[in-house]
Amino acid sequence: MNTPLNQTLPTTRRGFLQLGLMGTATLALGSAVATLTGCSSPLEHNSEYKFLQSEDCEFFAALIPVVLHKSFPGELSNDTAMKLTLLALDDLIYTLQHHNRIQMRQLFDALSMPSVRIIAGASWASWKDMSHQQVDSFLISWRDSIIQPKRNGYVALSKLIGISW
Repeated sequence: MNTPLNQTLPTTRRGFLQLGLMGTATLALGSAVATLTGCSSPLEHNSEYKFLQSEDCEFFAALIPVVLHKSFPGELSNDTAMKLTLLALDDLIYTLQHHNRIQMRQLFDALSMPSVRIIAGASWASWKDMSHQQVDSFLISWRDSIIQPKRNGYVALSKLIGISW
């Protein structure tokens, strides 16, 4: 298709209606996928956490040793240190403002889906199956990204883990 670069797309009423229809279909499909994959599932009632879900715990279990590096687990056993850090992290996130908790939930839900993990720069594998090197590469890519939301996500996750430890 040979179209000159200075040629603009026609902006007609029909074109806008088609764009609106496609946008509506895309949002409906995304909502259906999120519902079917459990992204919009409510908090597990048998959980000892107020905010974190099992997928979130797997996510943080992969991140915590990488972010804290040599200071984790310290003098505690690995299981005890992880449990205490996750409980502190859960309490900390639960005390955030409602808007911030919603944003954290959206981040955790997005990073629990393999297709979104690939787009975000992580591995297709689940968080519990990733090596420390893969998690470290993911964090470094977010830290050094030119995309501001990724840098904000890196800072938020690192600070939350650091404060919880």
